[in-house]
Amino acid sequence: MRRYLDTARRYWLFIGIVLVLTWIPGLALAYIEYTTSYEVDATIWTQRTSQQFAPISPQDPGLTTFATPASEQAGVLKQLLVTRTFLRSVVERTDLRVPEAPSDEQKFFDEFSKRFRIDILGTNLFKLAYRARDPHTGPEVVLAVLAQRQEHLAASRAATNDAAASFYRSELALAQSRAVDAQRALDAFDQEHRPPLLPVGWFAPLPPADDYQQHQLRLALEDAKSRLSDLRARIDQSDVLPGILQTADSLDFQVLDKPLDDPKPSGGTKPAATIAGSAVLAGLALAIALVLGGTLLAARVGPEPEIAHLVPATVFATMPEVAHAKTRRGGELRAALSSLVFAPVPAQRASTQR
Repeated sequence: MRRYLDTARRYWLFIGIVLVLTWIPGLALAYIEYTTSYEVDATIWTQRTSQQFAPISPQDPGLTTFATPASEQAGVLKQLLVTRTFLRSVVERTDLRVPEAPSDEQKFFDEFSKRFRIDILGTNLFKLAYRARDPHTGPEVVLAVLAQRQEHLAASRAATNDAAASFYRSELALAQSRAVDAQRALDAFDQEHRPPLLPVGWFAPLPPADDYQQHQLRLALEDAKSRLSDLRARIDQSDVLPGILQTADSLDFQVLDKPLDDPKPSGGTKPAATIAGSAVLAGLALAIALVLGGTLLAARVGPEPEIAHLVPATVFATMPEVAHAKTRRGGELRAALSSLVFAPVPAQRASTQR
């Protein structure tokens, strides 16, 4: 541990520079993020009469749990807020502009999507929040999201209704054709098996086989007419269903608290803390790496105490004599070797002292 402390003292200037270059920009960005964040939210009440179930895990759809109205509506809105088509429609309703370059456009939508937050407050209550750069864009974006959600829902229901109506019309044409064919088959059978002229009130019964065939033809005609009536009723219902669903949705999805303009910064504490914490950790990591690297490098070149065991010894190398002052403990290798090589031997040192 002492070696690392010595290395930190030796390279304190470089460590300070690294910490300054990482902490000051990080703290500045955190301050800018905190002072330029304006979060607004809208509280939404939703309810549903039918019970639905949602899967617990995508890997096992068989495991389901009861989905509350708030969690269901919040989940649908979260999925819409990650699609570029929906976000583009939201941006078109506001004063924001989408960059023209494809790479910049992708970054814009990624950043735009990350600024939304949805919190479930209860069984029927959830909150939609948006963190803007100015106090006026937030309410505009939140209202645009809610309006686009209504329009998207109406468009999807209209598309579903049109598809159902088109299917019912094709089935109606087929049912009409079958009814006409059944009527023609019955008329042709009656024409072929017309009984001879008899007095009034008299009739000639058909043979059992012909009577059975006539009964089957009449049943086919009745079934075709019943199918025709059912399809006409469904087409009539599909024409009035969108209006009923729109009225029901207005009751099931109500904005209780609309977003308000707030001139004071809010909602930037968590992002600012994340930026500042990342900068502090990055600076500490670089400083620790510098200390570890310096310690490992110094371990390869030993100081004077580590080579003191070579004394006394015969001169094993020659080197130019250099003028040097008294070396400090833990000095460089060159100074330590010079002092040991050119220092007097113990006998000469004793005679000198005498």
